[in-house]
Amino acid sequence: MCHGNKMKSIVLICLLFAAIKASHSASSTWGVRNVTDTLFLNENVFYPAKPRQAQIVYYDIYQNNNRAISAIYLQDQFKNSTGPTNTLVSGGPGYTYASVQLTTFTSIGLNVTFVVYVK
Repeated sequence: MCHGNKMKSIVLICLLFAAIKASHSASSTWGVRNVTDTLFLNENVFYPAKPRQAQIVYYDIYQNNNRAISAIYLQDQFKNSTGPTNTLVSGGPGYTYASVQLTTFTSIGLNVTFVVYVK
């Protein structure tokens, strides 16, 4: 009976890791768009893969007319969860600027679209 419980535990752990991998998405969202917000930016960012290297890319957003950012949507264009890990480093919703760090997987390029709304 002990071996049966071990096997069940192993299967559950494998299912957990599979669910985590399947739920990984390189798309990120910061903030919420309201119906009164205005589209400020819709830009594709592409970097080709570098063999045996991960890439770290910083993408900076500056809103120079003092309108605060309400939402930042970063959409992975690869559609197979090989896109970057994204971190909002500074600014963002409520600020007039933002800096986002994108870290690619080794030997994988970058293909994302930034969509930014302002209040």
